[in-house]
Amino acid sequence: MTEMRARGVPFAVIGTGGDDGHAPARALYERHGFTGLPLVRYYRTL
Repeated sequence: MTEMRARGVPFAVIGTGGDDGHAPARALYERHGFTGLPLVRYYRTL
C-alpha cells in the first residue's frame, strides 16, 4: 500500500467471494481498511 500511495495510485480493489469460506479473507481486508460493497456480477456463456 505504501508503494502504491507513493506512486499516486488513487485506490486499490480486491475481490473475494461472499460465501462463508471467504469470510476470513473478507475480515482480513476489512482489518486493513478496505470497505466491502454489495456487488453482483452476472456472467453468461456465449
